[in-house]
Amino acid sequence: MRDLSDANKTKPLMAMPGAHERLRLAAADTDHPESFVEALNGADALVIACLPSIRNAPDGRPAAELDYKSGLSHCVAPAQSACCTLIEAAYRSGLSDIVLLSSTASAEPETAPTIKNELWHHSDLESQLRQGKFIAAQKTAMELAATRLAEEHGLRLVILLSGMIVGPGVLPYHQNGHILGRLRNMARKAQPWHHGTPTGSMSMIHPQDLATLCMAALENSKADGRYFAVTNSWSWQQIYDEIAQFVPEVALPEPAPKGTEIAPPTRFDFTRRNSLASMHYDLTDLISGYFLWLDGLSDIKADTTLEPKAASAQANA
Repeated sequence: MRDLSDANKTKPLMAMPGAHERLRLAAADTDHPESFVEALNGADALVIACLPSIRNAPDGRPAAELDYKSGLSHCVAPAQSACCTLIEAAYRSGLSDIVLLSSTASAEPETAPTIKNELWHHSDLESQLRQGKFIAAQKTAMELAATRLAEEHGLRLVILLSGMIVGPGVLPYHQNGHILGRLRNMARKAQPWHHGTPTGSMSMIHPQDLATLCMAALENSKADGRYFAVTNSWSWQQIYDEIAQFVPEVALPEPAPKGTEIAPPTRFDFTRRNSLASMHYDLTDLISGYFLWLDGLSDIKADTTLEPKAASAQANA
């Protein structure tokens, strides 16, 4: 972590069962590659699971408002550089097993397939950049760079293509995340996420199932390459039917107009995913798990810096 003096993070982490015996925290920052020498000392593998999406330029402009050059330099290049820094540090430390948590955003070919397969279907980075999809392009760029480095250094690289992660947080401040913050604001502020119910779908996974896949990837020496890390894809109407049990009615979006064509949920070939582990949490578990965790926080402090505006219809994921 960047700042070991941040008690808001260190105290909850060290309070976890077994943490004092098995968890060692180290200060490190991707802007300072040498800082990872101590962090990786004695490690068996590297899991890159904490590179947050860069959603704004330094001047505060959201990614959606940036041009090609600005989006590349402010959003995509820093994420790619951070990923490379971590892999190079692992290589110098003698590690050969790496797990990278990426996103289904890097498995979006120009023509949508009937059933997605992680080995066959890839996003085109240049196309994402031209279309201004800089947040998605971060994941694609990271994957391309990580794959190149793994091939150069002879590393075993497993890439988990995650869907939207919803479920109980690990630390209290996780309620302020991009997705979990929107759900929190629906429950605590009656603030809608979308004005109208999107006509697409969303691929999702519970954090525990994602962790299980991650551990399986580490422990299975034959695991290599890309794996979908998705429980399933559900329509937004299905998702909001679950959310409706935990938020005020005024926080819910308007239903899609009668006669609106609803896109079917994305279909995946889960053969490779299932070779790693089974999924145990369904949509009800994902949504209820988050809101029950939120209700259980002893001191809920709404982050006033996070006021995401209600979104419009969202494409399939």
